Amino acid sequence: MSGAVERALRCLGRGFDVACDFRPEYCRGKDRLVVINEDEKRELAVPGFGLFKDVCVDVKCDKGDRVRYQSDVLEFNQMSELFNHRSSLAGRIPSGLFNYAFDFDGSTWAQDASNTKFLAMDGHFITLFELRIEHQPLALVDHVVKAIPSTWDTCAIARFIENYGTHIIVGLSVGGQDVVYVKQDQSSSLPPSELKQQLDKLGDQLFTGTCALPPFYWKSKEHKFKVCFNKSLRNFDCIQPFVDTVITRAV
Repeated sequence: MSGAVERALRCLGRGFDVACDFRPEYCRGKDRLVVINEDEKRELAVPGFGLFKDVCVDVKCDKGDRVRYQSDVLEFNQMSELFNHRSSLAGRIPSGLFNYAFDFDGSTWAQDASNTKFLAMDGHFITLFELRIEHQPLALVDHVVKAIPSTWDTCAIARFIENYGTHIIVGLSVGGQDVVYVKQDQSSSLPPSELKQQLDKLGDQLFTGTCALPPFYWKSKEHKFKVCFNKSLRNFDCIQPFVDTVITRAV
């Protein structure tokens, strides 16, 4: 388990492309893109994992928590904004994390929005610990500053993003999640109140171990869980799923 802590520490200060997945393997490059105090080191206490030597003094650690989060039934742009807010990002433009969660390809997000009626989520989020950089002011390292395109050159900008990403990781949480994501398309007539009621019921069943749906209905190669509901049924529980909605359960 110490490997998870070490990987998380290596991610701090590195770049990532907000349009792609946020997981550590999608970080760009191998080095930090911001200036921190690399000369002063200390032991860092990580709750549940012990002490880690030679950690930069600008890296801080806090204990995590466990929470069940149940969203409202939201329109596409509202849910995208919620995901961005939870990731400390501004605006409503869909992130790679949002697209991954709801199985959007991300290439034409305006079309994804027009095809989607409502989105919702219900899940348990378990944070073991949180890491962050505390160094003020934060500044880019010299070679990154020099690599920033001086003019609006789309090819140069694309190369920069490929090498360094669009954002920098200055804080992260390490843990796990068990989440049900619901996507309702425009052909479904189920009202938001009933969608919310049925999702809450399904979440209660899944998270208390009373769901009767066999595991082969949901497990996929990407470690995401899906239940595709047929058009002939109106109920939204594990035995009789409802109309025109796709559920993705991610761990």
